[in-house]
Amino acid sequence: MTTTTVMLIEDDVRASYALESTINSHPDFNVVAASESCADALFLFEAFKPKLIFVDISLPDGNGIDIIRQLREQNADCDFIMTTAERETATVEKSVQLGVLDYLVKPIRMSRVNQALDDYKLYKNKLARAAFVDQGDIDQILGKMPQKQIRQTPKGIDVTTLASLKNIIYEENLHDFSANEIGNRMNVSRITARRYLEFLESEGMIRVVLNYKTGGRPRRLYQIIK
Repeated sequence: MTTTTVMLIEDDVRASYALESTINSHPDFNVVAASESCADALFLFEAFKPKLIFVDISLPDGNGIDIIRQLREQNADCDFIMTTAERETATVEKSVQLGVLDYLVKPIRMSRVNQALDDYKLYKNKLARAAFVDQGDIDQILGKMPQKQIRQTPKGIDVTTLASLKNIIYEENLHDFSANEIGNRMNVSRITARRYLEFLESEGMIRVVLNYKTGGRPRRLYQIIK
């Protein structure tokens, strides 16, 4: 597979730089253009014709989903990966309907970016192997082949319990919460709650802050990273 040209549409300069650095470190991808607005993005697409575009949703002059829709209407020969802080189901659904190949939620771990690039490379390689495919080939390309279940979380972190914790934190938009408070909400020990919170911290979803206004030992509190 030849080097894939990439364009970034991201108005956060630091996020754009981090993405560009990570993508350019991959031997099969090369960033040829970076835009901070919808208008500039459409102009740069015409100039560089990138094959893969990383698109943020919230932009100064519009919406990243509208850019994808416009390029689709123009039959642009490119693929899209969404990079956004949006977690709403409706937004994800719109992205899938427009054929977005991956959806990366901010704050984005660079290891997840590399995974997206590797998945894209594998996807394109499968398509390039033959002019015609059978049902088995199509199922494999679309990720419908049964796979051995792989543990998605480290030992000691239950997927169902983790999902319940995420629902409590994000649906109620908690702020400055402690392991003890989470333990009471979930009916688990403070130690167990802290283990799950430390996992979310390692994933870049929450951060620890120390409250020194206790008259003694500082209290560990957690905040959502937005």
